[in-house]
Amino acid sequence: MTSTAAAPHLREDLLTPRFYTTEIDKAARTDLEDQRPAFEAMLKEMQTDYNREHFDRRAPLERLRSLTAEEKEAYESYLVRSCVSEFSGFLLFKELSRRLHKAGRTDLGELFQLMARDEARHAGFLNRALVAEAITIDLPTLSSKRPITWFPLSWVLYSVYLSEKIGYWRYILIDRHLKANPDHNFAPLFDFFEPWCQDENRHGDIFNMLIRCWPELKRGFPGKLLSRFFLWSVFLTHSLTVCERGDFYRILGMDPNQFDAEVMQQTNRTARRAFPWVFDLEGSEFLGLRDRIVATFRSQRQSRGLRKLALRWELAGLLIRQFAQPMLPTPAAMATPCKTE
Repeated sequence: MTSTAAAPHLREDLLTPRFYTTEIDKAARTDLEDQRPAFEAMLKEMQTDYNREHFDRRAPLERLRSLTAEEKEAYESYLVRSCVSEFSGFLLFKELSRRLHKAGRTDLGELFQLMARDEARHAGFLNRALVAEAITIDLPTLSSKRPITWFPLSWVLYSVYLSEKIGYWRYILIDRHLKANPDHNFAPLFDFFEPWCQDENRHGDIFNMLIRCWPELKRGFPGKLLSRFFLWSVFLTHSLTVCERGDFYRILGMDPNQFDAEVMQQTNRTARRAFPWVFDLEGSEFLGLRDRIVATFRSQRQSRGLRKLALRWELAGLLIRQFAQPMLPTPAAMATPCKTE
């Protein structure tokens, strides 16, 4: 199966990866003065490029065992979504790098260029795994045909931080599970997940540093609202992707609901280092509402007419309840910010 005009297994819905841009001129005004030591350390680490030799272009990526038609579709769907998501990150970082260099911010421009390098490697490696499945995606053509979503800089800082950290926990938890259960490791691609996830972790740390350079993003009601909205939206998307499309995780011998819950719990704990507020996942109805949201989402997609309309209203009510769940203040709210222009 070959596709160059469109990506197979990539449905146009709220779970589909998007392409983004942001306020690049505002990003160029980021003042790194008080974060200069952290910035230089991160830049040096990125320049060292610990994963330079990790993504071996000669490594075979074919499946180790045959899959059923349903398992094959689930695996390929995972590859396609992951590949497009990584390519989306590459495009955003590449454009930021180009424009920041043009604005005279060579320090930030180089940092984003190095992050774009990592994202390109990830997308390329996933694309090679797709080629092993006889699927070819023309990523540049795909990106030119899909709409570009504009986000304010604050949204990008919060959402990319979370996407990198949640990506880290996805990869590392899959890696740990497969090392403990090698019989489920059906594709050589998974052998690359442990060092791969460290790229995600480094990128998240970089965005944490950038968030500290815009102290107003963590102050008062705006800081709490940004924390609530992006934690909720990223967790919601993750839950629907993993639980609604859970066949891939079941092939790995994982329970999708348990995996989703652990990823959210670990990401929520990690976000305490960057966000002024995080959800109280252990002491609230958040995860219980997750189960009802996934079930209702699935049901309304399979329904028609008035039944579908009623389920949409029910889903909206559940989403509002989950969004409003209690939050806890974090030590990050007290961190000393750096100065801005």
